Amino acid sequence: MNNKQKRLNSRGIALLVTVAILSVVVAVSLEMNRRGRSTATRAVIEQHRTTLSAMASSGVQAAMALLIRDKVDSEIDSIQEAWANPDIVQAVVTELAFEIGELTVAIQDEQAKIQVNTLVQGSGGRQYNEGQRLLWDRFLRVVHSRLSPDEPFEPDDIICALKDWMDSEDDDALSCLNGAESDYYQGLTPPYPCRNGPIPHIGELMRIRGITANLFYGSPNERGISDYITAYRGEDTQPLPMGSAGKININTAEQPVLAAILPSGKEELAQALVDYRVEMSDSKYIHDLSSPSWYKQVAGLQGVVIDPRLITLSSDLFRIRASARMDHLSVTATALVHRENDPVTGKYTCKILTWLVE
Repeated sequence: MNNKQKRLNSRGIALLVTVAILSVVVAVSLEMNRRGRSTATRAVIEQHRTTLSAMASSGVQAAMALLIRDKVDSEIDSIQEAWANPDIVQAVVTELAFEIGELTVAIQDEQAKIQVNTLVQGSGGRQYNEGQRLLWDRFLRVVHSRLSPDEPFEPDDIICALKDWMDSEDDDALSCLNGAESDYYQGLTPPYPCRNGPIPHIGELMRIRGITANLFYGSPNERGISDYITAYRGEDTQPLPMGSAGKININTAEQPVLAAILPSGKEELAQALVDYRVEMSDSKYIHDLSSPSWYKQVAGLQGVVIDPRLITLSSDLFRIRASARMDHLSVTATALVHRENDPVTGKYTCKILTWLVE
């Protein structure tokens, strides 16, 4: 190999080394740039999430203020009031005047729902609350008739299984033939024990014999029982007068719950109750809901008597859902609040019982 060829080979090798070095430099630069942009993006996302969390928290606080004001103005609670009007609630939220993002707030009366733990007497009670047992029978029939009207259904089997799930640990006797105690659940795959006490959250109902996903969640066109029940029980936080645990606010309850409150054979008149509560003239509600017997003014219900152990006109437990959105990001805060009177100041406050951020 002559000198000229040696020089050309050396230059070729040098060029290859240079290209290789440049390739590494470019690759490193691109990776650093990507990481830098990723870090910056994460920082922006975290900053937005912090802002959204603050917005959602402010929405919950605004809703609690609205509920406190409502208690000062009225002893009853109904869907005719400001807290139950989405337009009014949103107008209050708009006053918060956030410069960026969007905030929506909804308030739901938790006492408009059926309280599952009052099916039995006391904590882990072995006996039914008879009024609640009949209420559950009508309720399950109403919901099932909407979801699966052509399928056979025996609500007593589910009611028995519910009682067996909640009654005390030393009671292994089945409430009925298709009830279920620990030996049934321990035989499942995977096995799990029976609760033998109050149900802490409604999601646990999916573990109870006979409660299917269809019955619990519903279908795309019909809602399941989960939308109408609560694990809340009056004595849990002592928000209700003695003996009122299990009572449902007839002024705010939805149609399937109203159907369950009505005596057997009158369930179809539940929609008439719904319509009566919201009937308006000149943009004003025309019916007074302050009497426990207002339902008797509804056509078809003049001679009907609803079990007074099942109904009330006021509530002190509410679920507030505040959703904040910004740049395709969202944060939702859901708070269960108990409205109560401060014994020291004599003023009403809202105590947050549970707080969930999604």
